[in-house]
Amino acid sequence: MKKRFMLFVTVLLIVALFGGSMLLLSGCNKDDSEEGDRETIVTFVKPENDTPYLIKTYADGSPCDEDFKIITFTDTHFNGDKDSAGDAVSLTLIENTIKQEKPDLIVFLGDNCLGPNAAQAIDNLGELFERNNTYWGYVLGNHDGENANGPKRHELPALYGKFEHCVVIPEEGMYGYGNAMVNIKNSEGKVIQTLVFIDSGDYLKEKYCKEYGFKFVSGKGEYDFIKKDQIDWYKRRLREIADKNGSMPNSIMFLHIPLVEYAIGYGIKDNRVYGKRSEFECSSRYNTGMFDAILELGSTKAVVCGHDHTNDYNVLYRGVNLLYSQSSAYNSYIKRNDAALIAKYVNLGKADFNDGHTVFSVNKDGGITITPVLNQDNPSLFDGLSEAHRKELDLDKTLPQ
Repeated sequence: MKKRFMLFVTVLLIVALFGGSMLLLSGCNKDDSEEGDRETIVTFVKPENDTPYLIKTYADGSPCDEDFKIITFTDTHFNGDKDSAGDAVSLTLIENTIKQEKPDLIVFLGDNCLGPNAAQAIDNLGELFERNNTYWGYVLGNHDGENANGPKRHELPALYGKFEHCVVIPEEGMYGYGNAMVNIKNSEGKVIQTLVFIDSGDYLKEKYCKEYGFKFVSGKGEYDFIKKDQIDWYKRRLREIADKNGSMPNSIMFLHIPLVEYAIGYGIKDNRVYGKRSEFECSSRYNTGMFDAILELGSTKAVVCGHDHTNDYNVLYRGVNLLYSQSSAYNSYIKRNDAALIAKYVNLGKADFNDGHTVFSVNKDGGITITPVLNQDNPSLFDGLSEAHRKELDLDKTLPQ
């Protein structure tokens, strides 16, 4: 069953100018609202010396204030082999989601394309979005770029950025790769939402632990922390946007590793909006104050992460939604051919699979509707998979017939 949470945010905005060079349209979508069956298009604009933005209009060029739909996928772990079951199912699900839900933007939340063939995996993904004329963005996860025989972490943004429909234009001068901001504007040119892409890093590094006075602990489970120059960038850039916009914009933050405050928020039962915690939050052991910066500015109303594949909850902590996107991890440790989960599904007659995606619908005033979507509720998302892949993933045992 789909669960919905409505977050109402009202902001006072002023008209912004439409400067800059335009890129390709994201395709024509049907609108089923009271406006009638009107096609819409999305344009990506990259002004010189200003924040890039996305704006939605009707296909005839007239103003459009229909909701701007963002969909998140996480932990796809693509290996570059389109014929492998894990890659095939995720690529099929993404393409079917585009066709059925007609999103304006899709964001990948890290651990996207891994291993020695990560460059090919990124190409497979980018080509999917090019042929569907759909915009997309990404943040990096702890596994992105870690394979010794594949592209390195610092090389990944260029591999993503060669595709015209990728909206992440990394900003420099701080730690990490792929830190970026993209505005969404309404028909009046007002910024109704700023999308913040943050590189939450991979693993602890002795150099930075010494710099911050933290004890260095090695090991794969010792996750990185957000650096102070990233936090300073976050505050500075949003204030710059606010100065041009007339008020602080609403924003959504995308990152891979959850903030320490996720566990704190979930520990308070009254904060829980939906979903469940099926494993402990694998955050960094060190908190450098990103959440404090979020509270200070009052801009970011939702932080969405991946990383912990079996968690799919949303908590409202101190006025901020801290949520996990539904997992898309068919190449990792959550699989539909897990015997214990299959037994539970068959014996109890219910689905405990949390694979899916999360939808963020942004209205013309910046309000957000957050909707977790389970693939279990829409078996047609798997249409087009070969019989061999369906059998390998035990889909006939785990999907409603």
